[in-house]
Amino acid sequence: MSEADRIFDELGNTLSRWGLSEIPFTESATFLRQSQLRDVFTGRTQELRDVLALFQGRDRKRIFVYGWAGIGKSAFILEILGVLQRKAKDTLATYISLPPETDLATASLIALAREMEDDEWAQHQLNLMGLRPRKRVVQKKGRGKAGISSFGIEAEQETVPVSALQVPTLSFEDLLERALEKYSRVVIAIDDLDKQDPARVRELLRNAQGMLKGGAWFMLTGHPSGLTRDILTRDLGLFDLSIELKPLDQPTTYRMLVNYLNSARPKNARRDPDDPAAVRPFTPEAAQVLCQRSDGVPRLLNRLGSYVLLKAAHLHADLITLDVLEQGLIYAEQQLRGQAGLAPEDYYVLDLVLERGTLSDATVTLVDLERLKAQEFSEILPILEKLVQFDLLRRLPSERAAEFQPTPLLMPKPSRKQTDNPD
Repeated sequence: MSEADRIFDELGNTLSRWGLSEIPFTESATFLRQSQLRDVFTGRTQELRDVLALFQGRDRKRIFVYGWAGIGKSAFILEILGVLQRKAKDTLATYISLPPETDLATASLIALAREMEDDEWAQHQLNLMGLRPRKRVVQKKGRGKAGISSFGIEAEQETVPVSALQVPTLSFEDLLERALEKYSRVVIAIDDLDKQDPARVRELLRNAQGMLKGGAWFMLTGHPSGLTRDILTRDLGLFDLSIELKPLDQPTTYRMLVNYLNSARPKNARRDPDDPAAVRPFTPEAAQVLCQRSDGVPRLLNRLGSYVLLKAAHLHADLITLDVLEQGLIYAEQQLRGQAGLAPEDYYVLDLVLERGTLSDATVTLVDLERLKAQEFSEILPILEKLVQFDLLRRLPSERAAEFQPTPLLMPKPSRKQTDNPD
C-alpha cells in the first residue's frame, strides 16, 4: 500500500469513527443538491412565509433579498425555487449567478434557456452566445438523389456556428413568450449582484427596468449597504418586496450545525439539539463555541466547521473538545491567510483593519493612506471588497459610509495589556 493510500484510508477511518461518511460542510449552497439543501436549510421561517405568500397570487412580483456576504442569500432563494419546483407544477423556476460583465437580460436569457431543454429555439440561443446547449443544436438539410432538397431521404447535419447575441432584451422576451405558452409562471432568480460595483448595479438595473417590469417574476440578491439597497428599492422602485436576511440566532445556528452533521450520517441520525450525540464528533460545549464564533453567518459556520474537522482528523481526535477546537480555529486562520490570490497589498490592508478594528472613509488617516500608497479611501475599496469575498473581512450595513471589520474566522488578537504582562 502506498503512503497516499494509507493516508486516504486513515482519514476515511477517522470519519467513520465519528459516524460520518464525509465532511458535510460546504462554502456555498450552490454546491449542494436540492435534496441536500432541504436536509440542512434551517430557520428563516418568517422570511419564507413572506416570499411564498406572494406565489399564491396571480400578479407577477419582483423580490429583492439582501444581506451580508455569506449570510445565506443563495441558500434562501434556492430553497424557494426548490419548493416551487416540487409544489407548483405550472411554474418554471430558473437560477443563475450573475456572470461578470453580463447584463441582466443576457443573464435571464441564459437562465431560462438552460431550463428549456426541449425547446430547440432556446438551445439555439445558448449556442449563439457560445454556451454549450443542453442538447446539441444542429441544422438539418434534406438531400435527394439528384441533389434536390427534400425531406426524409438523406440528412446532413452541421453544427450551428457561434455568433454574438445582438439584442439580448428582445431575445429574452421572445423566449419568455415561448415559455409562458407552456407555463403559467416563469421565475428568474439572479444571484450575486452584491459582487458587482454599486455603480455598475445602478447601470444594470436602469437598463433592465423594462424587462424587470415585464411578464416574468424576478428574485435578485444584493448587499445590505444603504447605497446598494436604495438603488434597488427606493431610487428605482423596482421591487414589490425586499427581504433582509440577518445573522441567525444561537439556537438556530446550533440546529444548522446538527443538520449539516446529520446530512453526512448514513446511519443513526440524531436530530434533537438536546441530544449530545447530535453534534458528534463535537462535544456540546465545543459545538456551542463553534456556533458563537460563526456569528450567525452560515458560510462562516461552514468554513470553520470544515477546517476544524480537518485539523481534528489530523490529530486523530476521538472527540472535538474545546482544546481541539482551539487548534482547529488556529488552523482555520492559517488557511484563510494563505489563500491563493492574495497579494502583498491585500495583506497590508487586512493588517490595517485588524489594527483598527473597523476601517471606513471616516476613520482612515492620511498616514494610513500613505502607507498603502493611496490618496483616497476609494482607491483601497476594491481590495477591501476582495477581502470580503475571501471571508477575511465583512462590510457592515452602515447608512453613512462603507465600513469594514475582520470576520470571526480570524482569531481575536491579544490586548495590549495581555502582551505587556505575560503572567
